[in-house]
Amino acid sequence: MLLDGPQTVQQLLTRVGVEATNLSQQLTVLRQTGIVVSFRDRGLVAYRLRTPAVAVLLAAGQQMLHEILSDRDGLLTELETDQGGAQPGN
Repeated sequence: MLLDGPQTVQQLLTRVGVEATNLSQQLTVLRQTGIVVSFRDRGLVAYRLRTPAVAVLLAAGQQMLHEILSDRDGLLTELETDQGGAQPGN
């Protein structure tokens, strides 16, 4: 959501649909790790990505997960073949 630009806490709450306390905790972690920065916008607390490089990193992670999940069925078949069709726990 912050890939679209800065968002106030209220905007984030509307888009995410979680309890305010949960969002606050997540934003605190993201702020403490340097992923986002907070600032005041017309008296409201807002957040933005610290650097555009965060968006690049997130896009790379999304692409990796997409590729991994796309290949998961083939990987599962390959693992089962390598194990002679044995199922875990057998």
